[in-house]
Amino acid sequence: MDTKILEELEAAYSEELNLAAGDLGALETAVKTKMEQLGQGLLQRLVQRQRNGYKGSSISCNCGGSKRFVGHRAKDINTIFGWIKVRRAYYHCRHCGVSLVPYDIDSGLGPGQLSPGLAKACCLLAVDDSFEQTSRKIEQLFGQKVSTNTIERLTHQVGTVLLQQADQELADFQRNRYIPKAQITPKRLYIAADGTTVHEIDGWHESKLGVTYWENERKQRKSCYVGRFDNSEIFGWHLWLQACRCGLRQADELVFLGDGARWIRNEKCKHFGRATFIIDWYHALEHIWDCGKVLLGEGSKATEKWVKKRESWLWDGQTRKLLNDLQKQQKQHRGRKRKELAGLYKYIRDNEQEMRYDVFRAKDYDIGSGAVEGACKHVVGKRLKQSGMIWNRTGSSAILALRIVWLNAKWKQLWEKKPLSA
Repeated sequence: MDTKILEELEAAYSEELNLAAGDLGALETAVKTKMEQLGQGLLQRLVQRQRNGYKGSSISCNCGGSKRFVGHRAKDINTIFGWIKVRRAYYHCRHCGVSLVPYDIDSGLGPGQLSPGLAKACCLLAVDDSFEQTSRKIEQLFGQKVSTNTIERLTHQVGTVLLQQADQELADFQRNRYIPKAQITPKRLYIAADGTTVHEIDGWHESKLGVTYWENERKQRKSCYVGRFDNSEIFGWHLWLQACRCGLRQADELVFLGDGARWIRNEKCKHFGRATFIIDWYHALEHIWDCGKVLLGEGSKATEKWVKKRESWLWDGQTRKLLNDLQKQQKQHRGRKRKELAGLYKYIRDNEQEMRYDVFRAKDYDIGSGAVEGACKHVVGKRLKQSGMIWNRTGSSAILALRIVWLNAKWKQLWEKKPLSA
């Protein structure tokens, strides 16, 4: 930075800054306050010198007529430095009645009063915190008051833009069959899917969540998420598009993990046919425990012994032995116990090929879907299932979309596309 400018600033504010000398925290606050004041003044001067959307006396209109320049309209904008006033060129078509303020589109401002920088900060905090907490933190960080309602409307707006972009990408693929370009080329790609419920105004509804993950050349695990409040068919397509970007077609090995739910199996078969399908080990083990509790009681030593024996068979790939044992025990019981044994028998029989855990372990495959189950808590639960939260569908979908963009490290790309004016 220019030394002369720094010397002039130090001289101009020497009295205020000297009062804070010796206290680094106080000095830091004093400098920050002065820089904010300078930033606000500089920003105001710069926008006053620009054309601010003026494109001549008229511009063409979609109706075939012309939008004529009417004059400049002032707008107050809340920035990270404080409020400024911008005079923007205003155009109007007398034929169709449509008006246009080019500056609001070109600058990424949009219809609201938050600057792109302050809006970006609000959205960034809102992907983790409630709107109320975000409002308080914005005031602490920037000294700017942004209401809870404004932040809520903002996140709804930006999140909805994200959802529309994703829907458009899917529509474009279904129309022209252009497969997204792979951004990485992993040797082994995992795909996992699950669902978790979110409390909405009319009850609890399922958000479907998918995760693709792989190891990079440094053996570090990398992940990308997909989350939607859609039916399984639409979600499946979005998961497939994401997997294509993560090297689905280039990977030497594909592994699909899930709990065996019908919708997960259907989407796996439809989109990931060459993937090795593995039923989550812990989910399978949970079924055995549930059966053992019905047979011998919860918390008993006998239950633990019964479960551990069958767990070892399953772990070693002895599914035939386990099935024969369950079939034999069914003949020895009646009522609820027989029904529970029959249910476990059917579950293992139907998923026998996906429970070859000895084979999967020999290939060094993950056998637990902890990545997606953890994602249900980390991606969805941490933000959308905080105490007392009840969402409408617009809000839950939008904030989930925003959170996923942040976690997928696509935040910069989002704001480069100027979502406020989209």
